Amino acid sequence: MTIPPGQQDPYRNRKQGLSQNVMVACDFDMKFVHVHAGWEGSASDARVLQDALDHGFNVSPGKFYLVDAGYANTPQFIAPYRGTRYHLQEQGRVQQRPQCYKELFNLRHAQLRNHVEGIIGILKARYPILKAATMFDIDTQVDTVVACCVLHNFIMLHNGDMTLPDRATMDINESNMKDVPDGDAKYKKDVILFNNLRQAGNEMRDAMAMQMWADYIARR
Repeated sequence: MTIPPGQQDPYRNRKQGLSQNVMVACDFDMKFVHVHAGWEGSASDARVLQDALDHGFNVSPGKFYLVDAGYANTPQFIAPYRGTRYHLQEQGRVQQRPQCYKELFNLRHAQLRNHVEGIIGILKARYPILKAATMFDIDTQVDTVVACCVLHNFIMLHNGDMTLPDRATMDINESNMKDVPDGDAKYKKDVILFNNLRQAGNEMRDAMAMQMWADYIARR
């Protein structure tokens, strides 16, 4: 993104590029159910999530979202176990079945998260402006993100083809394309509410993981 020189520092992400931190929530119908755009690139994922919760984002009773390890594990936002194999390629490299309930849970979590990453990949491929350093003002750049997500949902609601058309052309100069970070590699303990809910989240995750493990063992 493009920011006036005097306003750039808060927008510098961990790769020192200029970006905004956008939080999206997706469902398994490949649609966005919430988009929270506009936070500076230096903002932690947890702080952006807290702001989204303060401004209309909610989790239905008895439901939860899957999140990556950049967030605290709470009853409403279930993260994978840290210090345990997670990514699908890690499971494939060792060529063995999960050895404990944590490994099995992380495998299932990764499989589901793969679906969500596919949605975001489609969005970035279809709308390359999301990775471009445009000359629009910051408010317009924030609106552009939301508009792209709305268009994506419109296509999905009308059973549109989500593959890129053969005649698609890249009309944005590649020199303006930026490497956009995926999110926090490590959770920052800057949101007290999430820290207070960690214990309840861990107990809920353990119960789910152990039930998965019991079912898994019974089928072997």
